Amino acid sequence: MSEVRSTRRRRSVAVAPALLDPAELPEDAPGRVKLITVEAPADIVDAPAALPPTIARSPSLLAAGGGWIPVAVAGVVIVVIFVVGMLLTRS
Repeated sequence: MSEVRSTRRRRSVAVAPALLDPAELPEDAPGRVKLITVEAPADIVDAPAALPPTIARSPSLLAAGGGWIPVAVAGVVIVVIFVVGMLLTRS
């Protein structure tokens, strides 16, 4: 004879716990919130100091084309290294 299984419910089919009743707000709750304001120090409120003069620089090769020329050169170098590596491994 097989054993009789208990009628205990599995946890996976258990019902979620009942929702709690909302808490009652005390009558003086709106008066409990106080806003705290702090004034900024005078050195922060003043106008910012003048920036130092910038030095005019000549355009460089790295900045040419918005910086995309060095990226293109690096891409070409990577492709060339890949092709050379593939040719050397096929031999």
